[in-house]
Amino acid sequence: MNAYDEEAEINFSVGRRFLNGNGVEKDIAKAKELLSQAAAMGHTMAQQLLDTIKDEPTQKSDEQIEEKDPLTEMLEYNRRFVAEKRYEQYATSKYPDRKIAIVTCMDTRLVQLLPAALGIKNGDVKIIKNAGGTITNPFDSTVRSLLVAIYELGVNEVMIIGHTTCGVQGMDGAEMLDLMRKRGIDEEHISLMKHCGIDLESWLHGFDNTDEAVLETVDLVRIHPLVPKDIIVKGYIMDSVTGELTPIG
Repeated sequence: MNAYDEEAEINFSVGRRFLNGNGVEKDIAKAKELLSQAAAMGHTMAQQLLDTIKDEPTQKSDEQIEEKDPLTEMLEYNRRFVAEKRYEQYATSKYPDRKIAIVTCMDTRLVQLLPAALGIKNGDVKIIKNAGGTITNPFDSTVRSLLVAIYELGVNEVMIIGHTTCGVQGMDGAEMLDLMRKRGIDEEHISLMKHCGIDLESWLHGFDNTDEAVLETVDLVRIHPLVPKDIIVKGYIMDSVTGELTPIG
């Protein structure tokens, strides 16, 4: 999606929220303003929505508009994305141009912020995400992904990027087990895991200090018996608000 299309889509989405009072106070005037901007940029759905409310009383317009669930919106957007061939600008190969793999957190604040703050475009790097952006087991799926990136895809440098106010910091394994029970997980299943030698509380526990957790992950990757000694591994902390990257260790 280019900047033009993205701005139109944002205006359309926010305008519809003002129209329906979804997460914001209803403001028909603001809705019409944003939808008009999106329509002027060529957003056909925005124009169609404007046509339905242009000459109707405010209350009737509100009742006519049915808010769709987020997943439905995503699927509809995907169909438009493909139909309009927006994917063409993202064409690249499976090999990372910068030969870098990044291990980072799945935090929603980093979805767009991290690539934007590092100037990463599609095809530049391999990004591997998990809860916390750290590795606690030398043979978990994150390590496997790194080995694939190194041996199959040409990666020669690994960045471990934690971030400020991470949700995994201070996460309590016992509390999560209680939440599982409240969501209907049978106590028998929890006990079975324990009988199989799995310490669930430890497995689900977060870390106490993000910097230390990142440095431990850096060390784990550096000394891993299956990682070549010429691979560069470095640790960083990203500010979750500004995107500022600080090297550590």
